[in-house]
Amino acid sequence: MPFAARLARALYAVGTLTLLLSGCATNSQVRDAESGYAGIVSAREYGYVRPAWDVVVMERGAGGRTAQAGRTDARGDLWNRVRAGMKLEHYADSRIDSTLERFRRDPQYLSRMSQQATPYLHVIVSEIERRGLPMELALLPYVESRFNPAATSPKAAAGIWQFMPYTGRAMGLRQDAFYDGRRDLLASTSAALSYLEQLNRRFDGDWALAMAAYNCGHGRVAAAQAANRRSGRPTDFWTLNLPNETRQYVPKILATARLVAEPRKYGLTLPPVPDHPQLEVVRATGPIELRRLAMAGGIQLAELQRLNPALKLGRTAPHGPNQVLVPAGSGQRIGKKIDKFQIMPAMASLAPMQATALSRSGKTSSQETRLHVVKGGESLTSIARAHGVQSLALADWNGISARETLLPGQTLQIVPPDDSAVVKHLVVKGDSMTRIARRYGVSVQDIQRWNRIVDSDLSPGDLILIYPTESPPTS
Repeated sequence: MPFAARLARALYAVGTLTLLLSGCATNSQVRDAESGYAGIVSAREYGYVRPAWDVVVMERGAGGRTAQAGRTDARGDLWNRVRAGMKLEHYADSRIDSTLERFRRDPQYLSRMSQQATPYLHVIVSEIERRGLPMELALLPYVESRFNPAATSPKAAAGIWQFMPYTGRAMGLRQDAFYDGRRDLLASTSAALSYLEQLNRRFDGDWALAMAAYNCGHGRVAAAQAANRRSGRPTDFWTLNLPNETRQYVPKILATARLVAEPRKYGLTLPPVPDHPQLEVVRATGPIELRRLAMAGGIQLAELQRLNPALKLGRTAPHGPNQVLVPAGSGQRIGKKIDKFQIMPAMASLAPMQATALSRSGKTSSQETRLHVVKGGESLTSIARAHGVQSLALADWNGISARETLLPGQTLQIVPPDDSAVVKHLVVKGDSMTRIARRYGVSVQDIQRWNRIVDSDLSPGDLILIYPTESPPTS
């Protein structure tokens, strides 16, 4: 072949290759721009559960600067922090695969989630980071409630984290005629993550079991494990005989996490969520009315009601907590028109938590904790009575159900009450809540709150704690 012909053919091939390469780069940039995640390093592409922070991704931007993959993101997308904090094992199970495929077929699945999460996700992500927990937990409220603090289930679970009434009280979420802490974003987020930490410790660091227990109760998960041990089977989540809802619950969270980690891989788009607080806390020394706050801040009353479904009557309770969530940026306007208000960013660490018997006594578990080794025939009630504590409190300290059967050799932590400040009343036949309240000069509501009980039913042998009040007890 003549040299000129060979040269022409070579030049043609180089030109074609250049066009193809530039075409691929252009298409890639378009796809990246559309998805909003250009330059993100996929952790799983590099074989790690967490993104490789030492990988530098070159982006063409203002001034030709480079952006480093990791916690900070020039575009300020909160989902990048979620990805960076994912820690859970990449489980291989057909339930995850089938759930992921079902979600993937809905082109709006991630778009809806991003929209519904926007007002609340920054609070949740920041608290998870502060505690050093797996960021997959930030997706649990989407599976539970679609990030809706006003959600209520047919079984009476409420709030963005779907606390049942008893569990909410056990985790310090007050529920009364004025206020339902389960619907308080800050309080419920703090309580839910504390509860998940308890469950994780109980199940030896296994987050799949902890999430399952969050759904169906740790007693149910422990019973399934015990049944597997008796038959010589493994005791991990994937082999347990659990309720069908729970068997699907954990895969839903993990499948959603995979879609968030790599939305483009599955042909989906995850709209960005601004990586800055969407909410502020307005705190006062006295009760706050939402209507007055709305007028002062130029905020729609319906918007304040949507952000504060915990306030049942449209105002804070006479005994607090006297704080309200408002859209970010509106606190300054409120402060100009109303005196004696404190404005601060919304953080779960600001959550108003119910005072419990332990905190009222002024003692901490680290100061007074002692251990009790369970003997054959002992129950939670008998051990609590022997140590002069409540069975519900004893269950809370040890992260177990109040109805759980104890095993010989099991160790329980005991935190003795402050005998100088607390009256212990042992219920006898003929006692009633009203009679006990009258005897000690307190209200029935006080007794219910102090002892974290819902109704007025008492049984002989129950231990009721009475705390000092301004009025002396009456006989």
